[in-house]
Amino acid sequence: MSLDHLPSTAAMGPQLQQEVEAQLLQDLPPYDIDPAGLRIDWSEACPEGHCTHALDGNLEELSSVAVVDPGGAVVAEGWMDFIHGGGEQPLFVFWLFLSDLRQGRRRKVKADPHIPAHIWARLPEATRHLLAAGDHYDARWKQDPLVAAWRREHAA
Repeated sequence: MSLDHLPSTAAMGPQLQQEVEAQLLQDLPPYDIDPAGLRIDWSEACPEGHCTHALDGNLEELSSVAVVDPGGAVVAEGWMDFIHGGGEQPLFVFWLFLSDLRQGRRRKVKADPHIPAHIWARLPEATRHLLAAGDHYDARWKQDPLVAAWRREHAA
């Protein structure tokens, strides 16, 4: 799907879009959604403010991101966000909120606005330091429970 309707803050180039889509699909299994054969549909996506520049474009957190099956049916819908310390730091894209729409009803499978534990477990120490400092790209995560706990543990 084209991202032409999104503002320049979410102007992903092809490389960034491919990476974001791959990471979002890889982030479905923890919510009991098999990503096989699924794709990301950006047609209703709405920018939400948290921005960064990575790879070949700009990324902004987006709500109303759909996951569709090969027939075009929406199987999940959510709000994607990311962790990125800027520059050459690694990019981690994940579902901030996610609803499973299979079985003809909406079931929230990720409802809290925090970094998921399975994403936190993958973060390198350098990224955790950047999050804990809270004065870089990802200052929005400074008060996240996992970041705050890590900061307390490493304060000594």
